[in-house]
Amino acid sequence: MLAVCGLLLAGCSGVGDGGHRAGPSASSAAASSPAAQRETGAATARLTVDPARVPTTPAAALDLVRAVTAGPDGYGPGYVKRPPYQSDPADWPVLGADCVWRQESPPDDVLATLTRYSRLPAAGAKGEVRTAATVTLHRTVAQADWEMAETLEEALRCPDQQLRTTERIIGLNSMGSGYGTNGNTSADDYLIEMGTYDNPALGKGSTYYIWNQVRLGPVTIAVVVEGGKGFDQSDLLTVQARAVAGMETKVRSELGAQK
Repeated sequence: MLAVCGLLLAGCSGVGDGGHRAGPSASSAAASSPAAQRETGAATARLTVDPARVPTTPAAALDLVRAVTAGPDGYGPGYVKRPPYQSDPADWPVLGADCVWRQESPPDDVLATLTRYSRLPAAGAKGEVRTAATVTLHRTVAQADWEMAETLEEALRCPDQQLRTTERIIGLNSMGSGYGTNGNTSADDYLIEMGTYDNPALGKGSTYYIWNQVRLGPVTIAVVVEGGKGFDQSDLLTVQARAVAGMETKVRSELGAQK
């Protein structure tokens, strides 16, 4: 977890300068963009998995994502389930041209996806923290890589995004790191997005918004942390890193993964 947390903090250098800065892997992210993948159909996989343990049916894939997606205990003491606790596996979030998120059916390349919602209740001078963990199993490594590239491009296309009617993300900055760059030694690919989060339900004023997503072979893992008045950004990054690292360990175990 320390290596992941160190990478997260290293990725903060471009945040807050009003631009969208990519780390050393920006060129690799561009090379693995959807357009590039149409040309090559390839993706880099540092993680070697046991093919016999990789699900090939939607039912088996759903069992896998249910086994590895973090719940409240993945973040630390005090976190509890947030209703609705689990997403509908038939839903897939899509960011429209208007920079508004909406739910659609999962694309054909997705075998299964699941999101679990948790929160740390407000206490004393500290506001509520909301989290969500998502795990998606794609049919191929290249398709999982495509999702990573599209996610990076979304932040560049829409630095301000509407999550729900009263929830907005403002001023997103993004950074991607392929394996071996910026301290990323645990995942095939890595990206982080940071900005501010406005939600009247959590009180007046903006709080931190942090999104972290990694790819391990055909699996993508994402954790978002929202809110938390009174919390330092480093506190929230540590919580996020703990959840990501825990899910990485579970994915490696489930798929018999080796470097």
